[in-house]
Amino acid sequence: MDKAKLQQMILQYLQNAGAAGAKRDAIFDYLKDVLPKTKTSEQKERMVGNILVEMKDVGIIILKGRTWYIK
Repeated sequence: MDKAKLQQMILQYLQNAGAAGAKRDAIFDYLKDVLPKTKTSEQKERMVGNILVEMKDVGIIILKGRTWYIK
């Protein structure tokens, strides 16, 4: 699955979470079935973390404490 599709799934998840936002582990649990099977669990977690940071850097989402929100 490509990064753009994963970003869309993250945005959808955060929209559904609403004002409560979501922690990284909850987002990872939501995505784990569509992440590459060839990667280890640690690599998958790092991949999701990197995508979240990239989305934060371009201003799509924000991080408050350990919780992610749509900007």
